Amino acid sequence: MTGAWVAFGFVIGAVGATVGMLPALGIVAASVAIAWVFARDERRVVVTSFLIVSGFALGLARYAMWEPASDRLAEGRGKVLWIDDTSSLQRLVALRDDGRLVGLQVDGRLELLPGEPIAWRGEYRVDRTRLDGVPVAGMYHVSAEDVQRGQREGVLQSVRNRVRSAVLRAVPEPSGSLALGILIGDDRGLSRSTRQVLREAGLSHLTAVSGWNVAVVTAFADGLLSVLRARRWIRPLAILALVWGYATLTGLEPPVIRAAAMASLYVLARWRGWPREPLNALGWAVVLVLVVRPELLASLAFQLSALATAALSVGRLLVAGRRWGEFILLPVVVHAVVTPLLLARFGTYSLVAPLANVLVEPVVPWLLAAGLIALIGGVMPWLASVFGVPAWILGHWIVLVGDMAGRLPGGTGTSMAPPIEWIEWVYALAGAGMLAWIDRRATAP
Repeated sequence: MTGAWVAFGFVIGAVGATVGMLPALGIVAASVAIAWVFARDERRVVVTSFLIVSGFALGLARYAMWEPASDRLAEGRGKVLWIDDTSSLQRLVALRDDGRLVGLQVDGRLELLPGEPIAWRGEYRVDRTRLDGVPVAGMYHVSAEDVQRGQREGVLQSVRNRVRSAVLRAVPEPSGSLALGILIGDDRGLSRSTRQVLREAGLSHLTAVSGWNVAVVTAFADGLLSVLRARRWIRPLAILALVWGYATLTGLEPPVIRAAAMASLYVLARWRGWPREPLNALGWAVVLVLVVRPELLASLAFQLSALATAALSVGRLLVAGRRWGEFILLPVVVHAVVTPLLLARFGTYSLVAPLANVLVEPVVPWLLAAGLIALIGGVMPWLASVFGVPAWILGHWIVLVGDMAGRLPGGTGTSMAPPIEWIEWVYALAGAGMLAWIDRRATAP
């Protein structure tokens, strides 16, 4: 559990450097106390305390040296998430490349699609307001001439466009964009109404490439190299090349960077014969990514990705030996873990999300496979209509489930957003307790 404890301390240190030292020191003291309660011997308390404090010092040092971008940024790059054309000034919500949600107020009209990459230049001011219920860190005031579409030009964008054209040639909307979102994270073709359905049902994460996609790529590469009987030293290099190539193709979003780093550590551990523990790999991956890109600490996508992965790792321990556990309980555990953060950031909740995910998750691997079949069919136009049928059916099932779940009375709603300081304490104490409990299990006689 070394990596998990170091990452735990690192994040607390980072929060202390950016928010305030007093709450951070209080969390460290409470975490050490929790470790002492759960520990079986004094030696384990000393080791755990040392790891927490070491991580804390590392995080504190890294973020003390970091100089965040000015609040008067003149330029930005990111991806369009939401567009409002109802007023005289066009307004957008964009996910900036540093992981922050920002608003753009555009003087003029732009023909943009949600999910489309853009670059812009304009006046920026910190303005923690909400656009269509979405909290943003600040607002850019730009003219239409200062916004450029598709900033990621070149070979990779060309490949993404070819994949998009081939899949959409075979699979009508909205199933086509759902399949594309699962394949390469390109969901810009989804209509606003479909996005709303997925968001209310807690299914919007399906079109964001994350750890699951990277795990599939890693397993495929490993299996292919085993069939080809590649040499022992070639296999890890080839797997890493494919994993990071896929991550680059999908746009190197924060969750993908975290997942690719975690997969890299897994591959390295297996090659060297080291123990492979999910929470350890996650912890070291989080530390590595935040050391290299400290701005991702504020990225909601990165936070949700790390929390969901930790919840899955702990959840699998809780349901070990129960075949129905992973199918029914894991979606509930994951949703329960990420809900406090969603409440703090958006003030929204979804009671139907666990049920919707239980009904949809078994379909997602098949939709990925159907998307690949549609991609092949799209390259050969005479087969497109036939090869696209499976993806069309599966995509419509997901939208149907989302629509039915969203119609349940009281299933979704809004609430007062709790103070972020409360959420930090909840996650810190719960995280320390779970890690200490897992440590106790591992050292049981």
